[in-house]
Amino acid sequence: MNFLQRIADRAHERLQNDEQAISLACDSKVFARHVQDIYKVLQSPKYYTFGVQKLCFACEAAVNEPMVIALLEQCINSSRIFLYEEMLRKRLQYAPSAEGFLEVAQKAFYSLESDVILTKEQKDLYDLFLKKRRLVISAPTSFGKSRIVREIISHSSYQCVVMIVPTNALLNETYQAFREDRGLSEYSLVFSTHTEPPEGKAIYIFTPEKFDLYTDEHGIQFDFFVFDEVYKVGNYDGRSSVFSNCLYKAYKRKCDYYLIGPYFKSFSAKYLERTSGHFERYQTDIVQKEIISYFDGGAPTYRKITLPVRAGKDARLKQVLQKIDGPTIVYVGRKDTAETRAKIIHEIKSKALRQKSDSVVELVEYIKKTISTEWRLIDFLQSGVAFHHAGIPKYIQSEIVDLFNAGELDVIVCTPTLTEGVNTTAKNVVFFDTTKADQSLTGFEVKNVVGRSGRFGQHFVGRAVFLEPHAEQDDIEEISFPIFDSENLREEDNIQISLDDLNDAGRNQRERINNLAGSLMIPLEVLKKNKYVSLDNQIRLIMHLRENPSIRRELLGAHNPPRKEQVDLIIHLVHDFLYSDSDKRDSWSTGNISRFVKYHVYHSPSIKQLIKEHHAVKEDTRIRNVLDLIYTYFEYSLPKYISALENIVNFVYSEKISFALFVTKLQYGSTEPQDILLADAGIPRSIIIQVSGGLSGATTIESIKDRLSRNPGILSRLSGIETRMLKKRI
Repeated sequence: MNFLQRIADRAHERLQNDEQAISLACDSKVFARHVQDIYKVLQSPKYYTFGVQKLCFACEAAVNEPMVIALLEQCINSSRIFLYEEMLRKRLQYAPSAEGFLEVAQKAFYSLESDVILTKEQKDLYDLFLKKRRLVISAPTSFGKSRIVREIISHSSYQCVVMIVPTNALLNETYQAFREDRGLSEYSLVFSTHTEPPEGKAIYIFTPEKFDLYTDEHGIQFDFFVFDEVYKVGNYDGRSSVFSNCLYKAYKRKCDYYLIGPYFKSFSAKYLERTSGHFERYQTDIVQKEIISYFDGGAPTYRKITLPVRAGKDARLKQVLQKIDGPTIVYVGRKDTAETRAKIIHEIKSKALRQKSDSVVELVEYIKKTISTEWRLIDFLQSGVAFHHAGIPKYIQSEIVDLFNAGELDVIVCTPTLTEGVNTTAKNVVFFDTTKADQSLTGFEVKNVVGRSGRFGQHFVGRAVFLEPHAEQDDIEEISFPIFDSENLREEDNIQISLDDLNDAGRNQRERINNLAGSLMIPLEVLKKNKYVSLDNQIRLIMHLRENPSIRRELLGAHNPPRKEQVDLIIHLVHDFLYSDSDKRDSWSTGNISRFVKYHVYHSPSIKQLIKEHHAVKEDTRIRNVLDLIYTYFEYSLPKYISALENIVNFVYSEKISFALFVTKLQYGSTEPQDILLADAGIPRSIIIQVSGGLSGATTIESIKDRLSRNPGILSRLSGIETRMLKKRI
């Protein structure tokens, strides 16, 4: 053991026995000794993660004393996380000191040609990728894994890049970040499945569903594949099949890849072996976390603040929000809980005088104009509170997050839609629930949500407050790749895989499927066309159509749009035969879905008009159900199942029926190419209607941008917020 390591060992022992930094900061000499020990442990690779942890808490606690600041700056240089210095200056309000040659040299070593300064471990990761080119990376949520993607692309020679993100919200966020990056200016950015592959270099930014559709149609030859939140491949939930199939397509391309996600210890050995890939795990969290357990009967003390005993979660939530400051996300497990808890917080906040920003006022007026004047979100926003869940329009979700990040909202009450990858400036995450729907969060899911507390560049330390017991935070032991690792694939997934890539159990399963399909005289290709639709449900529908030949006559004729009685039949066949239970909603019967589909397709109503058509007593219930109908049924599940119905009907009856334009009108509210492109960009229908005429005939986003540049009068009917929404997205 060398001399420096012995010094680090002794410093590590003292730091472990020290009180918390916040308690030491009041005595400058004691605190200076504490910071000196942090510097010593940072000289040892063995204690690097521990040293960064202690450094964050010290920076959070420090007072503006020259000696302490000088010591902390030395620690920051040793940590190679140079943004900490800027954060410390901002927090303590002191002038920057002149940098010596060593500091300048260190920053130069961790800087790229783009002038981006990486942290030590980001630089290690960047260098590792240049060496290996096929990487699976596990790293904490604040690590900056996604930021490195842009540096890899801009410093490489890839011609065709695919970037997969799990949600439309992340797609929009990623597209905007890539669009603003000058290092990527030579690439065309594609995010719509209705765009032809461009000539030259291109980056395709898709959700898994969009990537799957696009590559089935166009077969792009990508040479670099990026998959954000790759842990979802092994989730075995409603979307795991499409996630797995996307990764399988990358495997078949034999291209370079960068698969990233938080908190997992290993990745499918078979996938790594077959692709000559490399797995690397980073554990240094550059934003530290404080955990406060505030359960029934408890009275925890936090930084000289005592949270009093309270019997119910609502009462404890009120105490937390009144006594712990900073922008806050309140996590809940259900949509209705998000809205009811936002109401409680609004009642607290509305008692205080609050200056409403112009941006909040604009959003409120826009919601009144396009959704409802009675939606309780309006009152909540005016008191600095919002709720956020999958039933809210994506463009409203985005505006809420932007207002929160700008400091114009104090609290967002959210379901997992916000905590799965979307970046916010939240200092605190309060767990009102530790469930997702009705299932308890796993240790990994708890850790992932905790990771959303604190934002690198703004906070040294984030806080997580639990109002009920929870699973201990934990990393996933291994992310499996079901196609290679599972002994029991879904039948509809099995038939999408080349026989050579299936394991023994998969081959046996394929043989059983072939035998069943053969005995029923159903070609496997017919079933294979309908991706992610249950094989049992497909077969059940085929048998029903065979037993009821009169259905053929009922479906013949024009289908763009279908006649009213045809719509009723189509919705009956898909909802009662093809739909999985997980895709159905208790609040929507087959008859009600059909009624609203006809209204939507024949009359092109606004969201506001659709809400008025709903029969629920309460306005908030009407809004929640109609938005769920639009974003769950119209935009996602109905197009998938109606397309499957088309394939099956044409097989059974040897017809050439097409529901394509019907599906497009259902999904986008229009069949005009410019409208579809704008909708794929995340622009609300209320804006599209106002600009569509001036953009008629535009078939690419670039042609839309060119038309707007040459004729800005196209936007003359838009309000200020509508103009910003459009410009932000294209």
